[in-house]
Amino acid sequence: MHAPRTICSRCASQIRSIQTRSLGGAAFFASLSDANAPANASSSTTAPNINPDTHQRTAEAAKRQPHSNAWGTSKKGTRRHISRPSGFSRNKPLRPSEDSAIALFNDVVSPQAKTATSPSSSPLGELEIAAKIKDLSAKAVEPVEKLQIFRQTIWPHLEQFRGGMPKHLLLSSTLLLEKTCEEIAEHGITGHSIELSKLYSGLGRPDLDFRNKLVLNVCHALIFGKRDSAGRAALMDELIGLWKHISQLHRPSQEREPLQFSFPSPRDVRQDITESKMTNHHLDSTTRALAALFLQFGPGDARYIIPGLLTTVAVLSDPRFIRTGTYASMGPLLNLVAIILGSNRDAVTETYISRMFDEYARFPSAKSSNIKSYVLQQWPQAIEMLHNENPPWRSGSSSSLTALHIQLRSAYMARDLASMSSIWLEFKKLLETKPHLADQLRRNAEFLDFWVFVWCACRRHRHLQETFDFMQQLQIHPTLKTYTGMMHGWKLCKDTDRIEALWQKLAGSGQKLDSHIWTERISSLIEAGKPQAGIEALAEMVALWKQAVQKNAPHTAVQPTIESVNAAFKGLIQVDRKAAFEVLKWASREQIEPNVRTYNVLIRQSFRDDSPDDVQTLLKVMSQHGIDPDPATFTIILEEVIGRMGAASAADQVEAVHSVFQDIQRAGLRPNQETYGKMLYAVSSLANGTDEAIAAVFTHMRDNGFKVTPHMATILVERAVSRDPPDMKAIDTMLAEFGFSRVSDGDQTLWERVMSANAVTGNTERAMAIFNDLQKAGRPVTSLPCLADLLWALLASDKREEARHVVDVVLDYKTGDGDWDGDSKDERYWRHRFWFLAEERGLLEGRDLPDVLRANLRG
Repeated sequence: MHAPRTICSRCASQIRSIQTRSLGGAAFFASLSDANAPANASSSTTAPNINPDTHQRTAEAAKRQPHSNAWGTSKKGTRRHISRPSGFSRNKPLRPSEDSAIALFNDVVSPQAKTATSPSSSPLGELEIAAKIKDLSAKAVEPVEKLQIFRQTIWPHLEQFRGGMPKHLLLSSTLLLEKTCEEIAEHGITGHSIELSKLYSGLGRPDLDFRNKLVLNVCHALIFGKRDSAGRAALMDELIGLWKHISQLHRPSQEREPLQFSFPSPRDVRQDITESKMTNHHLDSTTRALAALFLQFGPGDARYIIPGLLTTVAVLSDPRFIRTGTYASMGPLLNLVAIILGSNRDAVTETYISRMFDEYARFPSAKSSNIKSYVLQQWPQAIEMLHNENPPWRSGSSSSLTALHIQLRSAYMARDLASMSSIWLEFKKLLETKPHLADQLRRNAEFLDFWVFVWCACRRHRHLQETFDFMQQLQIHPTLKTYTGMMHGWKLCKDTDRIEALWQKLAGSGQKLDSHIWTERISSLIEAGKPQAGIEALAEMVALWKQAVQKNAPHTAVQPTIESVNAAFKGLIQVDRKAAFEVLKWASREQIEPNVRTYNVLIRQSFRDDSPDDVQTLLKVMSQHGIDPDPATFTIILEEVIGRMGAASAADQVEAVHSVFQDIQRAGLRPNQETYGKMLYAVSSLANGTDEAIAAVFTHMRDNGFKVTPHMATILVERAVSRDPPDMKAIDTMLAEFGFSRVSDGDQTLWERVMSANAVTGNTERAMAIFNDLQKAGRPVTSLPCLADLLWALLASDKREEARHVVDVVLDYKTGDGDWDGDSKDERYWRHRFWFLAEERGLLEGRDLPDVLRANLRG
């Protein structure tokens, strides 16, 4: 981490007064790569070369670094000083391995290379592509055949534009896919929904009404089609995959990820529903609540998927279509729908269902009417399923594995090796007592894949071998995802020897690799201090692709993507700036255009190079190229500008807040609630974060029509408590000002923190009132740090009976049936100081204690 850097008013004004340059991507990258280069640096731009002394310098620099922990990361607060050679030195002979790497890279990335990189021998021009689309649109062929022709003969040429597709091609392609979707819905064709949805996304179209039509088509085939059990299973798999892709829409981080659910967390869903009740909007409360499932879309856009959502829930409540594993697979969707509709059993009425289908189901009318009748008839069963105290997607083996998976992630994030080992033993015992869990693991091996990653990252080679032996016993075969996780784990602990050994085995096995594992290999080598090996890996990837294209067999190799280039660029820019930009310029020549992650690397590097004036230009270039910043973009800006201000004055802090917002707005962007939350947290986290800076954030937020969320209020509560002495008056004023007067007005975290704040400031009556209100609302306090604060305060005030009441409530809740998440089995929960304090003061006497707690108390 860099040392704190104060930004004065003069520097902040310079950020705002930067004259925006209108530069193309390649030209801009060239200007950045040439900046700060020494006068005698080589001007050759034919290949990204690495100084042969890089390995030695990197190794020497590593020796000077603070001691790293077992996972290969430096301790917090240190700054890494890495030697950055300016370019490849031609005055010094290369070692043979380096010579071959550079020669190979020059051969495949030279601008004079004649080999085409598209699946056909020569990329088509715009007019030729337009003619192909027009001919295909007019051709009288079946929709499936039309889709196949489009994917095989047109789509590869459209991909070359990489987000900069001419408008006439974008329009004609969009119309073609929309027409194909209509024909598929009209004829009831299934098996192609996910592919069609992905192609539509590739055109930059996340529209939910398009996907609603696909969902209804699959559901109609399930409900009314005559298929055997295998056919119904295939349709259910298609429906599950389609919903996974829908959850990934409009999320840049998911663009190249495999199909997986990417819904918001239950907490975010509840928070959005709570906030929507305080906002005037034109949607009815039920639609607005269901829209919380799709936070990446505006509520007005999300309503177009609701007919498909209601139909899917109805289908999942029909035992005719359910097979083993269906509920486990659809659990992320059903869990959130149950949360949304759990508080109001009658939210979805017959009138509501009819209105949703009549207004938003753009589907063949006769089929739409049939589906609507089915949903109306099946909805009582759907409601019973959603309100079941032990719903099928939570009960039994599924919840047990889910709870262990959550515990393992928490233990890994805390780097708690003892807990990891304990969870592993518990997992094996669970398999012994419930052997049928093996079937679930075979269908979804993500849990075991994560174990493989954890053992690699923690250098637990014996446990890794044990895990593979265990997988072999269960007849679960490692996949490319398993091996990619292994590489990622070894990258974190810088074990490049094992990375290369694994790669050699994979490459020699004849198994086709994918872009994810190539990217991980490139990233691993560079970040582990072997930049030349990373360059060699990227060159090898390109060479194999071009050779496959020459042989008219592109399916045998992996086409290089911007993610692979980003992996090289991110690592190289810290050790050899010139080589890093050579890679980027080569990618542009190969029509591999930068994405938001590329710009995020550039933005962070601009700050590290003490060149914050480049940030405004980068944001402008992103806007010009149609690349939207993601949350990481603004997080970087906030961390660098606000988080490193040190002992800046109130005026300088306010100036910095304004400068960040102006950067965002000048780029043609609009901050959202997440942006304001991050800004508020960054300012509050400063050692001397001022009230004036906080007020500046809130003023800007109100001017843009945003309200304070419970999360923001929690940040302010923690800020007030951290003062010496804690400022309880400021907390009460803030809660009243922002409308948080009752526990029903905010979320659980906010009121637990408010309860704790009252306890530490001696207002035990108010703290107990909040504790009791949360219990009555069915949301008892479970945060042990907050409970410990309350318990200390009550005992210090000699309120023993109330202290006993607190302990009893927590024990009853954590050991009761309501704890289906499995937290009560988490040994770490029962090792908290709260329980030892309760035992020391005799508050557990006469209680029937869980075995895990009793064992911990005995030591």
